[in-house]
Amino acid sequence: MSQRHRLARLLALVGGAFAAYSAYAWYAMRRLEDLEPQSAGAPGSFLDVDGVRIHYVEAGQGPPVVLIHGWNASTFSFRYTIPELARDHRVVALDLKGYGYSDRPAEGDYSLATQAELVQRVMDRLDIGRADVIGHSMGGAVAMRLAVQHPELVSRVVLVDSVTMAEFRRAIRFGRLLRPLLPLAAPLALHRDRVGRAVFRTAVHDPAHLTPEVLEGYFRPLRMKGHLRALARQLVDRRQDKLVDPARIWQPTLILWGEHDRWLPLVHGETLARQISNAKLAVVRGAGHLPLEEQPATCNQLLLGFLNLPEEAGEPAQKEAAAKLETAI
Repeated sequence: MSQRHRLARLLALVGGAFAAYSAYAWYAMRRLEDLEPQSAGAPGSFLDVDGVRIHYVEAGQGPPVVLIHGWNASTFSFRYTIPELARDHRVVALDLKGYGYSDRPAEGDYSLATQAELVQRVMDRLDIGRADVIGHSMGGAVAMRLAVQHPELVSRVVLVDSVTMAEFRRAIRFGRLLRPLLPLAAPLALHRDRVGRAVFRTAVHDPAHLTPEVLEGYFRPLRMKGHLRALARQLVDRRQDKLVDPARIWQPTLILWGEHDRWLPLVHGETLARQISNAKLAVVRGAGHLPLEEQPATCNQLLLGFLNLPEEAGEPAQKEAAAKLETAI
């Protein structure tokens, strides 16, 4: 057999193996995505926002606080936060489009700018004129955009291990390459306990937090039909997002950061604290990328201490930052 024939045979075998694995991956994806958002036992309520069903959890009364989760997360991320804040606040945690128990439209726009507009629409539908906004990881990027695009709606900002502009650029750069590969990862998700523990071990400082119940809480929303398709769409849609300069945020800002965050190391939080003129950085000991999960008591104490400050306390810094911004523009 000539070398050319051997090469052709090898390529045929590789192509056949890839085709077989792709077929199995699509089968695995259908088997994995076995839940419908509206009948999967969502913990909260639903709103129709421009034809998209959005899931949200609401509790308490008082000054409103809006909670925005991170990438591939949901309102489950805030299960320790909501009850404490709801003692003297009206708390609304929502699942962004494509996440949690919210819809995943095939032709939806999943850019961060659109997600920020979605939060604004939810606030409007729930008659929230102005609120403190807390965003974790990717939710921090959405919160920053909301604070810049609709400053009249945001009283204070809390960024918890938030995505920064540097990380956002990196995600855009690799999004096009990752998109066609996402369905091929479906077979791994069938072993979600093992795979989930391996992935989440890098997100937490102490793996003891990763109980079967916690893993199920984080991974159940990933079983919604259309999840991988929506996830792939996000990687493309975010390329149309324009970068938001954190220096344009003039609202009082608390930056919470896990000391041992390996996904977004502390240096990113320190950078944000320098960029936002009216910001304070609080480092959470004994926590990784999920400080609200690992150190809920410490985080709740910091959050309440910040949110319960009189809003007037931030006005001098707000006015000074706004004057600087107007001069720069």
